[in-house]
Amino acid sequence: MNCVFLDFDGVLFDTLKEAYLLCRYAFYGTDYFEPVDDIEYKKLYRYKFLVYNSWQYYYLMGLINENLSDEELISKYEYFMQKRDLDAEKVFDEKYYSARRDLMSNYHEFWDKLEQPFPFFYELKQLIKSSKIVTPIVSKKNKKAIEYRLEQYGIKLSSDMIFGKDELAEYATKADFIAEYMENNHIKTAYFVDDNSNNLLPCKAYPQIVPLLAGWGNIAIDETGLTCEQVINRISG
Repeated sequence: MNCVFLDFDGVLFDTLKEAYLLCRYAFYGTDYFEPVDDIEYKKLYRYKFLVYNSWQYYYLMGLINENLSDEELISKYEYFMQKRDLDAEKVFDEKYYSARRDLMSNYHEFWDKLEQPFPFFYELKQLIKSSKIVTPIVSKKNKKAIEYRLEQYGIKLSSDMIFGKDELAEYATKADFIAEYMENNHIKTAYFVDDNSNNLLPCKAYPQIVPLLAGWGNIAIDETGLTCEQVINRISG
């Protein structure tokens, strides 16, 4: 049985539509139910790899509607990361999470359909059912949110197989956590599937971890990840 550590957002589920609606509300005040601007949404998807924390969307939203090349946008974004407007990003972040709570509480059915599984999820589900793999989740997402979404789509993992932002907080990298977990559980080798190459690079220090870049997720514009089929073939082989 292969052990496969999995990221959640961008690997199992496409969570960007929710983020887009919240960003749009926090930045412009746009109502949740306004039709999606396809051009703006595609740009946000293209540059999502730059964002690790919700407050960073404040800067990205200010750039995606400018007529900028990839190089110009990334350069400006990096400049803003050095010259942050802490007050503005705090206001943005508060609006972002306030809107998320509002959606979850008052428009739950609408909110519940924003996050959709990637095809990889359904392929993975079959492998789990056949007992060919064991799949710990390692994500900066809230653990309860991960449990809820997995169960909604028919995967029931024990709580001690899901590691969210609180469990990972004390580790510098996901690779550090995975290596410790493998040692404690006597796992010789394991795969790690993530759509962020920055999470995979630290695996170089741990040859027992085989990193796999999920090409269907929010990878950088100059990267080529693996297809769903390629990852399934690797982890099930």
